[in-house]
Amino acid sequence: MLRVAVAVSLALSLSACGVVYKGVQDGVSSINESQVIRQGRFGELTELEIEWARVAWKYVENNTQLSTGLVNTIDNYPTTNMAGLADYLLALTAAREFEFITSKEHDERLSLAISFLAKMNLGPTGVPNKVYSTNTGQKVDYGNQPSDIGWSSIDVGRLLIVLAIIKQRNPEFSEYVDKAVLRWNFCELVSQDGELYGGVINDGQIFRYKEGRLGVEEYTSYGYVDWHIVPEKAMRLDPYDVATINGIDLLFDGRDPRHYDVLRPVYSTPYLWLGLEFNWDDIKDTSSNDATHSNQVLSAMADSIYRVQESRWDVDRIYTARGEHVVSGAPYFVYDSIYALGTPWITVAEDGSSHDELALVSTRVAFQMWTLWKTDYTNRLLILVKELYDPERGWYEGRYELTSSYEKSITLKTNAGVLEALLYKSNGKLYKPQGDKEYRDVQFNSRFYHPGKCNVETFR
Repeated sequence: MLRVAVAVSLALSLSACGVVYKGVQDGVSSINESQVIRQGRFGELTELEIEWARVAWKYVENNTQLSTGLVNTIDNYPTTNMAGLADYLLALTAAREFEFITSKEHDERLSLAISFLAKMNLGPTGVPNKVYSTNTGQKVDYGNQPSDIGWSSIDVGRLLIVLAIIKQRNPEFSEYVDKAVLRWNFCELVSQDGELYGGVINDGQIFRYKEGRLGVEEYTSYGYVDWHIVPEKAMRLDPYDVATINGIDLLFDGRDPRHYDVLRPVYSTPYLWLGLEFNWDDIKDTSSNDATHSNQVLSAMADSIYRVQESRWDVDRIYTARGEHVVSGAPYFVYDSIYALGTPWITVAEDGSSHDELALVSTRVAFQMWTLWKTDYTNRLLILVKELYDPERGWYEGRYELTSSYEKSITLKTNAGVLEALLYKSNGKLYKPQGDKEYRDVQFNSRFYHPGKCNVETFR
């Protein structure tokens, strides 16, 4: 019998859009009822926590390109992507909240970022390129050379979530954000069957592929749902399978790798974002109660992700806070997986190769788990990472599991992740829907206008 740690029946719906989690069926065992109510860390930041946030903001100050207003995703390397832009906008929100910048500087920075979105060159299919130069704002490849290389519906979905948060906090910018996003061709991002699609461009030829994996798809879907576009199949938790580690059941992506070209690691990031940004609530839930979670499916999945990492300390005395991260040498980027390729605690590169010696206690993941779970274990994690920074450059990626040495790469994702964790602690969940009619809604309801070069009614 398939099992997953859930508190109630998992066949629950997203009430805002009528999409049901059809992949999780009756007969699933319930083994985690205590996490219907979870205690995180909330309240005004201490002086020490403010200093942690200042260190993270230092990264942004150092890596802001004055010519475009964009921020490098890796220290001193002048490129970004849509997920990187989302990270910057969250960092900017935190900096204003913590009064590191004035209202005027916040306005100037936010205006530059939205202006880039409104004017940036799109790819040949009418969607954002995977990578842009922070120096010029032009489309580039990973080597920072001018190129159309394709698109990522996952990165775009992450940006849509953060843009929604920006509009909620800065309603005077809503019109400008909507105008920028309405240029995009959503038909290339979400198929009529409700699946997320990315694309690769080689020698002018476009190759489309189904994008995402369990956890990532569910998180990303929230961004499209906010835009009244429902990627139904991406939200069904189907197909899935179950792995049991230290007596704790984890869902993982059940697609057969022999038929689907997809790496399927289970790691923390999407579940942490769902907690920090949505409190594991349904997207239109306006409740301010951060101790309860209206989407009990995702809440239970997140809790299993946390508890299995905690259990590794309890059973094996190995500190564990696993996410994806860059490393100083080849292969340059890895997923520290809780489970992948049929193996627990494996670190894999994009090509599926194993690099267990590169596993980190992630600074970002440790901060975010510390904020979301108020436990002795997360206290221990924070003690382990709280010195991993350069006061003039920002927070390091993490500490190696095998040796305790630092991975001294410094990235926007880690530093924005620290700021996001502290913003959640002081504010609660970041996405708080207002319910007001927006510029985009006026356009959607006009029979003379078809946003994204296709009929949005196809997806509603």
